[in-house]
Amino acid sequence: MENKQKEFIYFPSLSAGGFASALIKDDKLSSGVPCRFYSDEYPESFRHKYFLVTAGHYYKKMDIREQMGLGKDVLVFGDSGGYQIATGALKYSDDLREKIFHWLEANSDVAANLDIPPKTVYENQFEKCAEISYANFAWFEKHQSGKTKFLNMLRGSNPNEYDWWYHKFKHFEFSGWAIGGPQKLVDFMWALALMLKNREFEKTNLEYLHLLGISKISDFFILSTIQKLLNKHYGNRIYVTTDSSSPGQYPVYGTFLHSHNFKKLSFTDVYMPKPDKDEDGNMIPLAESKIPDLQPDLLVPDSLGDPACKDFTWGMLDNYNKEAVPRMVLHNVHVFQDTIKEVNKIVAAHRDVAQYVVPNDLAAVLKSIYELFEDPDKAITTYEKYKQYYRKFGGQSITTINQEKFNQFFEQKVK
Repeated sequence: MENKQKEFIYFPSLSAGGFASALIKDDKLSSGVPCRFYSDEYPESFRHKYFLVTAGHYYKKMDIREQMGLGKDVLVFGDSGGYQIATGALKYSDDLREKIFHWLEANSDVAANLDIPPKTVYENQFEKCAEISYANFAWFEKHQSGKTKFLNMLRGSNPNEYDWWYHKFKHFEFSGWAIGGPQKLVDFMWALALMLKNREFEKTNLEYLHLLGISKISDFFILSTIQKLLNKHYGNRIYVTTDSSSPGQYPVYGTFLHSHNFKKLSFTDVYMPKPDKDEDGNMIPLAESKIPDLQPDLLVPDSLGDPACKDFTWGMLDNYNKEAVPRMVLHNVHVFQDTIKEVNKIVAAHRDVAQYVVPNDLAAVLKSIYELFEDPDKAITTYEKYKQYYRKFGGQSITTINQEKFNQFFEQKVK
């Protein structure tokens, strides 16, 4: 029997913030549906048994996996907290490294090594970050028990940095790679070409290729294509994975995702306003303030019929944080699930199918990935050939918030 072809994995990064509290408390919606979308209590057809937890927020809680009800059948990705160190929220020390290591082994199945991103506190200190990261990786390699599959990290902001970092760190014996740092597709594609040229994916110990914090629809097409080609050329052995906090971020801006549009590479969304408060701090019903003609018993527009929205009415917005936000987060996760499912179908069908579904520039990027894999020896040459298309997909990979809408309803400005 032919092995089932691997599909890329999306880890929702929802372990911090208000929704995380609902998961720890095992809160349920008024309908009785649990917020834990990964639990066996959640309707099976929408269940998502993948989740990211971050050491940056929970390294002092050695049982956070248990507290969140993340059973053994849930694949948990552990974020090492390097970002929190880089921003100064955590102060690096060898003692902190050891605590984070043991926390990751206790709470995650797959985890990124503790690297120090060269940003914020460590801005323009690339070599210093590499030096600290190298010492951490050596310590992790020596002490890993095998309980958690640790991933090597690849950092950089340009081809020279990626090349230098890769050759310095490639000897470590870990279960794959996590790529951090690239804010533009042109950077990530260089990293992929570099790995292909150096035959990195031929190493039998590699099981994962993780891209940190990306979740645009164009990213999904790219990741699905890479997964398909890793399956084909490297024995269906390596999982492509990614994560983002976007489903949980959207409700902060009042954004409720509705459906995907592959031609525009965007999500259609519905704006859900947050009620104002009176002088005593009580919520003012929307029908009395922002939306006078609101019909509170009317169901919100839902394209999926998922458990969070079957009885989700506009009137529930009056209880925004306790009732509306959890439903919005859950629904947004399901929209991501549905979008990824449809992307995988398109990519699996035939290499040319996507060109009729997505814009021409993205179709060219997908075509380039096939060429990269077909001849790894020419991977860098192929990269240069398609660089102009990669640059057209530049910019932040994690942000898909409608800035104009955000600025219209909130005082803070997105820059």
